[in-house]
Amino acid sequence: MLKTIVKKKAALVLAVVCSFISVFGVSISAKAGENGTRTDQYVMQYLEITVPDTYIKLSTSLKDSDPDWLAADIDNPSERKDSFKSGNIVAAYFDPETHCTVYFISKSDDETLKSFDITQYSDSKMIEYATGLADDFKNSSETSIIDPDKKMKSQVSTYKHPQMNMFKLEFSDIGENKDSELIYGTIVNGMTIQFSMNTSYLGTIRPEVITKVLEGVHLTTIMTYEEYEARVHKTWTVIGCFFGGDILLMIILFIVSKYNKKQKKKRVDIISSRLFAFRKKKQEGGVDTQTILYNVKTEYDKNLIRAYSTYNFWFRNIKRDIIMAIIYVGLVGYATYLGSKVVLILGVVAAFILLYIRFSGNEKYQDNLIKRYDLKKKKSITAEYRFYEEYFTLSGIDSISEYIYPQIYRVANYQGYMLLYISEENALVIDIEKVPEESRIDFIRHIITKSRV
Repeated sequence: MLKTIVKKKAALVLAVVCSFISVFGVSISAKAGENGTRTDQYVMQYLEITVPDTYIKLSTSLKDSDPDWLAADIDNPSERKDSFKSGNIVAAYFDPETHCTVYFISKSDDETLKSFDITQYSDSKMIEYATGLADDFKNSSETSIIDPDKKMKSQVSTYKHPQMNMFKLEFSDIGENKDSELIYGTIVNGMTIQFSMNTSYLGTIRPEVITKVLEGVHLTTIMTYEEYEARVHKTWTVIGCFFGGDILLMIILFIVSKYNKKQKKKRVDIISSRLFAFRKKKQEGGVDTQTILYNVKTEYDKNLIRAYSTYNFWFRNIKRDIIMAIIYVGLVGYATYLGSKVVLILGVVAAFILLYIRFSGNEKYQDNLIKRYDLKKKKSITAEYRFYEEYFTLSGIDSISEYIYPQIYRVANYQGYMLLYISEENALVIDIEKVPEESRIDFIRHIITKSRV
């Protein structure tokens, strides 16, 4: 039962880790700046934006219940987040003083990859490019708030950013609506980077607000197409490494599991046969039930429970755990070597979570055993083992149990206790110190020899 609970916890952790990756794969982190500013880092867009710390940042990861939505004059956050997703809006900055909102938009597609980098265009070439873009905007309701069926005018110019040349597009509706939109943008690293303001949702346009945001934009990486291709190759190599590693692990585990099942069935058949033969022989009086070779008493107390539980959870499958840890560290290490810091961070976090699950499982298992043997009320209970030539018995902690030696699955020694596993997970515990020192070696040899199948 406990093993099932632990497995469910592990599955939950994996699900949480996967959710963490999907939500924060394009993470937006912030750090305090100087003179009342803060810097938001956009890893996937290879840039950071420094804005006044009074600006309210809105994004799809912000909870609907967050008070920042109301502070930004938005009473339907769910609907706005849908518009963010459809409009490729990474984040929006709301200035409480002017009640203006600046939208940060980014997307990558075949067209942006084809252009890849226009930041070094001359003014004339940038205007030529932006003029064609303006025509597309006029005819697409997906990229502009202005209805393409209405008459509108546009104005195209450029904006000199310290790191790049940008186009500037101004749209206005000639009709009664008087909607307008202001867009600054460029293409760098194979993706569109745009900042816009518009009069939708009762918004207003204040050019000084959007330029203040633009002044705080800093590109952290500017790649050539060749560097981009190399980075994509590394990314696919990392993905291939993990998928390949996972497939290899699954194949290995499948083979090992298949082999173990086969061996287990073989052992069960042998033990069942020997147990049947033993009971028949005993019924016929052919088993010596009088000569006790060893009589060992063991105090089941909290120290014994703690030692047994610790070995069961941490050392019982130590070889398998070491092999899995080496493979895990190898995969995470290789991904880190290829430049994936996110994988390193998530790998460390996942490792700590899995260790915590095992630790908490150990604590829960100890509590269950303490309750089982009622050790909260009693200091200890005495278990008595009687070893005969062909079998042994246990009494004192449960009803009297009888075992033949081949039922012992494995023998382990930990902190002065001998653990006789009668299944993969459950063991009978003997305090080896209770065996007279002069016969201790013979006792251990007797158990090991007789338990061989």
